[in-house]
Amino acid sequence: MSFVRKLGAIYRTDLKLMRRDPMLMYSVVMTLVILFIIRYFKDRIGVYYPLLALLGLIFIPMIFGMMPGFIMADEKEEKTIQALKVIPISSEAFLAYRLTWASIVTVIITAVAPYILDIEIPQEGLLALITLFLLEVWVYGLLISTLAESRMQAITVSKVLGWLLMLPPVIKLVVVWRNLPTDWSRFTAFLPTYWLYRVFEGIPSNDYGDFPIALAVHLVWLVPLVLLFRRRVL
Repeated sequence: MSFVRKLGAIYRTDLKLMRRDPMLMYSVVMTLVILFIIRYFKDRIGVYYPLLALLGLIFIPMIFGMMPGFIMADEKEEKTIQALKVIPISSEAFLAYRLTWASIVTVIITAVAPYILDIEIPQEGLLALITLFLLEVWVYGLLISTLAESRMQAITVSKVLGWLLMLPPVIKLVVVWRNLPTDWSRFTAFLPTYWLYRVFEGIPSNDYGDFPIALAVHLVWLVPLVLLFRRRVL
């Protein structure tokens, strides 16, 4: 069997797994519904809307990073991922193949999200967000695939990660809403989503000074996870 045929066989396995779990197939619809629901509240919450819009945007890489993570957790539980070791492909190339479709969908939905949310994001800002979102797709997928050994564990890990990664913008929303003297969100600066909202805050004023730091923090999360994947999974 040629290399291309082997990859094709894996893709067919992915499609079977996705058909078996309808929630994976409905993820695109769920993401769009979340964005439309947030858009409904634009005229009702006023100055708090940008942070609420950011919360909706954060769901995009989170949902589509979790999907390949769940697939790889399934493969670990069913021991099928062991068979992939016979394919002459590096761990990095396998991850690139596995996460490509999730990355493409993330780019498409992120590009249309400003129109759904009715917010203005210049091209430079949108490119910055897309870059960070693509890295987050990898981070979320790797976190689930390396920490979870089964589908049930993947569900638990995804819930914990979801709450953890939503903390920075949620705390910032509370700080703005209650007009607190201290920005408590700074204590979550170790999370990639903290720097995501910092970049998002700077977009209206064309300030991208936090983007290099945001990029570095995302890479600090990503590189060890890739190494951990090579050691523990493939």
